[in-house]
Amino acid sequence: MRLHFNFSFRRRIFAGLILAAPMICGMNAAIAQDFTDIGKRKPFVLSGSVGAQASTRLNTQAAYSDPFSYLLNVQLNPVIYGFSMPVSVSFADNRFSYSQPFSRFSIQPTYKWITGYLGRTSMDMHPYGLSGHQFDGVGISLQPSNFPLKFMAMYGRLEKARADSVGARENSFQTLSSYKRSGYAFKVDFAHKGQKIGVHFFRAADKASSLPAWARENMAPQANNVLALDFSFTLYKDLYLQGQAGFSHYISDLSAEKTGRNHRRNPSASWSTAVKAGLAYKWLSLAYERISPEYRTMGAYYFNQDFENMVLSFAHTFSFADVRAEIGWQHDDLEASRQNRTDRVVGSAYANFRINENFTTSASYSNFTSYTQSKPIDLTRPDDPFVQDFDTVPFRQISQQAQWVFGFRTSPQAKVAQEAGVDFSYQSSRLSVQQDFSDYLYGNLRHSIVLGGDYRLQSALSVSTRLDRLQGRRQPLRYGIGPSVSLSRSFFGKTLLASASCSYYIDVYGRKAESGIWGMRLNLSYTLKKAHHFDFNLSTRLNNAFELSALENSSARKTNFEFQAMVGYRYQFSVDPFAKKKNAKKPTDA
Repeated sequence: MRLHFNFSFRRRIFAGLILAAPMICGMNAAIAQDFTDIGKRKPFVLSGSVGAQASTRLNTQAAYSDPFSYLLNVQLNPVIYGFSMPVSVSFADNRFSYSQPFSRFSIQPTYKWITGYLGRTSMDMHPYGLSGHQFDGVGISLQPSNFPLKFMAMYGRLEKARADSVGARENSFQTLSSYKRSGYAFKVDFAHKGQKIGVHFFRAADKASSLPAWARENMAPQANNVLALDFSFTLYKDLYLQGQAGFSHYISDLSAEKTGRNHRRNPSASWSTAVKAGLAYKWLSLAYERISPEYRTMGAYYFNQDFENMVLSFAHTFSFADVRAEIGWQHDDLEASRQNRTDRVVGSAYANFRINENFTTSASYSNFTSYTQSKPIDLTRPDDPFVQDFDTVPFRQISQQAQWVFGFRTSPQAKVAQEAGVDFSYQSSRLSVQQDFSDYLYGNLRHSIVLGGDYRLQSALSVSTRLDRLQGRRQPLRYGIGPSVSLSRSFFGKTLLASASCSYYIDVYGRKAESGIWGMRLNLSYTLKKAHHFDFNLSTRLNNAFELSALENSSARKTNFEFQAMVGYRYQFSVDPFAKKKNAKKPTDA
């Protein structure tokens, strides 16, 4: 493949690279740069914003040492041939902070279906192998759209050598030392006529000589080899099979003395497997996953293991509704060697009904039931005469959640646009034998209407209830209720937006009010010539708390008033130094 550019374009490319060189040579985050249409991009564009904000907060009870706060912020985003490198600097309350992408080298150049990885970056090849682990090195991804083969590869350093002098010299097992760990990986995918199969290999190992002898006393170098597969097949018309599998060979101590024939076997080496498969037919699907207790991979930071689960799902879109439901079962302790065994049953259902163009309603329910069996005695010695009771102690926990939503919206042809709705939810989580627990119910009634002159009126009434039980007995009802109203309007061609709101919320226990909160807010936002943005906010809150006096057997009210004001300004700009030359007037012909 050869690319041809004229001289003027090559000169612009060279100038752009000269400007970009000191900035690219230390990026902290992997930024994807696409070279596909680089010839059509602008050589250099600088955009950003400059802003300032000041606020004050007064409270009648809290003694604030500094009721005034401020913020100065500058954001710059230079873009060179489509490659952006944002920089942010802020100064707030005598504290200076900044963010910039120039601390580490990381770049992902892309040209059509070719992507390169260079510097401090990461790649996702397989969930049971290399999965998002950062490395310092190089990588490549070839993903042609009209070709059956796809390829990915990488090589680099996964961990940097670090010697924890304090932990190692004191023979502490909580050392933070780490060996230099390097690795490589590749993945090949083949897809043809709906059939797909992929092979992934990952290899990583620690370098023992990367740490001094005193730092290696409590930590052994390790190694890991992973062979993983991806597959997806169409068995018959609407019958599909897909899944993933992984085989991990993990060596916990590379320095261990080898045994076996010809002294080739490392006693610390172990094999483990992981598999996930799914079978789908039209609306139904069945998924199964099993990961061995000792399955590990150096290509991932965190990995769940020692569990087996199975999920049956149903999903279909009817003419009047969308329906989804699933039920699953999971358990751990596959080899019956742990102190606890947990079984989980998960079920959920969701339905969204389209009554007509004005009314919709949806409902959902989920149930999470967990059974835990704890073994309080040592069952590893069944011949011990002191071990007489082999029963386990079971714990059963149930978590439930239900939600119902009903909505109304006027048709687009209506003269007055309105929206209304009712939301309701219920939550509960407790042990089956638990005597003290609380259930929660939430409700919300909302309405919105657009009046004449761009006025928009919104109102809501929210209710929350907590049902408490103590020693199995129902306690007095605890609930909160409060309305809220807001009015907003735009002026001067929507350059000025104004809104005001008022709300009240009261907490009641039994028949006595515990607290009440009044709140008012005013917001103004003005935009001048699409570049200057002004904001002004005022808010007040009045909190009344009622406390019972033990001496007088009466309630005393404590009032707390809070006031807050904020004013801000932000200027946005974009500078294109090459645009003036393009827009310059051409001389007219004589």
